[in-house]
Amino acid sequence: MRSKLLLAGIVGALLASSTCAQAIPLFAQRYQLRCESCHSVLPELNAFGNAFRDAGYRLPLPKHGTTGVAIRYQMEYEKDPAPGSRRFTPGGVLLAAPEIGALNAFLHYNFGAQGGPAGAFLAYVANYNAHTRTLYRAGLFELPLLQSPGQRLDDLTEYGYYGAHVGLNDLSLASPRWGMQIERHIGTVRLNLVTDFGEFKGSAYGGKPLTAQTTVAGSPEGGVFLRFPLLSDVEGSAAFLGGERLISNGGLNGFTDAYERSNLGLHAYAKRLDLQAEQWWGNDSNSDGFGSALGSSGGYVRLKYYPMPHLYFAVRYDAMATPLITREWVFYAAAQVTGHARLELERRQPLAGGAGSFGGALTVGFPWPPKL
Repeated sequence: MRSKLLLAGIVGALLASSTCAQAIPLFAQRYQLRCESCHSVLPELNAFGNAFRDAGYRLPLPKHGTTGVAIRYQMEYEKDPAPGSRRFTPGGVLLAAPEIGALNAFLHYNFGAQGGPAGAFLAYVANYNAHTRTLYRAGLFELPLLQSPGQRLDDLTEYGYYGAHVGLNDLSLASPRWGMQIERHIGTVRLNLVTDFGEFKGSAYGGKPLTAQTTVAGSPEGGVFLRFPLLSDVEGSAAFLGGERLISNGGLNGFTDAYERSNLGLHAYAKRLDLQAEQWWGNDSNSDGFGSALGSSGGYVRLKYYPMPHLYFAVRYDAMATPLITREWVFYAAAQVTGHARLELERRQPLAGGAGSFGGALTVGFPWPPKL
């Protein structure tokens, strides 16, 4: 009860104090734009920000400014941390996006947190062909999911099936991949083709997990991701991803697991409301090394309300079966408390019983841009 009252009180303060977002000035200074042109509540992108990203972070405008790198620092708070975890957890990200001729490089480098080492999370080069409306990426990148799993999370809890491990296959949808991506707009349809040869082996902050199990790509992974309009302000999506894992568990003989992941999704807007939902289905042909096939499924439904452009209230329902079933409600709110900082509060409540948890985070981006 206390955490709910605290959430209501602080959310009221957020509503009273929210301001225009200014965020991190990498591109704002380069193109002399206000940062709220791309961001709603940092690091979340609005429609223009997503279109800018889809075009390889380039605009047909004169370039100015000297900001080459920026830092996003976050201090996360948990009211009741798990045993061995901190109540306050610092974290930070260094971002860089230099232009090299016709190429645009992008680096998302996570600083160490909770004793783990630092490491690159995203590191790729991109080229955008305006004539064919095609974006090419090569390097370490995220899968083109409806919700960015690691770079622009709008809350503190991973989305539903994104982090799922199935049997001994530890490759999740949220893991960045080493490979190539082609994204092309064909009329009103967005087509993404992905092929990759390995994944980022580490935690969200770059630390490599120390386990007896080792898994690597047994063959290249391939994926097709589609987004298409259904109605005005309603977008559908579908995806298929497949590959093969080579798994060695505790020094035993290795085995291969051929896997598939597919989904259907929906994203709809209505004035100040934003509804997004996904359902994933998975199949692993050899989940344990003994030939056992294992199905999995999961997804989420999320509803967000924006009383003003830089403040939102949200509720999300997550469900997953791998085959252990978990269900959870996530209630959260976030706002720009200054032009460069986001304050977020979150309440998580599992549906299988047990106590819920309450937490929050303050996210700050700097250096701050001059007044534009």
